[in-house]
Amino acid sequence: MITKEQLETLVAPVLRDVGAELVQVQISPGGKRTLLRIFVDRAGGITVGECGQLSRRIAQELDREPGLAAGYVLEVSSPGMNRPIWTLEHYRRFAGERVVLELARPHDGRTRWTATIEAVEGERVRLGLTGGGSLELGLDDIVAARVERDPWTRPADARTACRTEKGREQEP
Repeated sequence: MITKEQLETLVAPVLRDVGAELVQVQISPGGKRTLLRIFVDRAGGITVGECGQLSRRIAQELDREPGLAAGYVLEVSSPGMNRPIWTLEHYRRFAGERVVLELARPHDGRTRWTATIEAVEGERVRLGLTGGGSLELGLDDIVAARVERDPWTRPADARTACRTEKGREQEP
């Protein structure tokens, strides 16, 4: 069985070659086959066709791993518009965006908050809370965070991210 760390190490060069970012990996052991989910993204978004190409390249690498050949199901996809964020770099990139957070410890009696990413300072994230106030947190204070975007108010350049292989625009 492959570990998350091994899977991340294995896919890193493939993603680096195409300028994509590894957002998250999930491993779900099953009966005869293990489900491997790999979420990838890049500035401007990633197409279904690109996910298919990455899936084939990653499968070639996985098939070289002892004990995995034909013993897995691979899914490569975008994390979606309301993507999870994990790293300080993610928080920097999505500064100004609204996020839904689950905290490790309650703040004012609550562990679930909606906030706006204001800044990353050193190893801390400064968040403006909906309704007023702010929080300054380290990554270890955050159990989960997800960008919360309204599909009707997305930036104008988001339409350019939905293209077919031949460059024809599709309705997003």
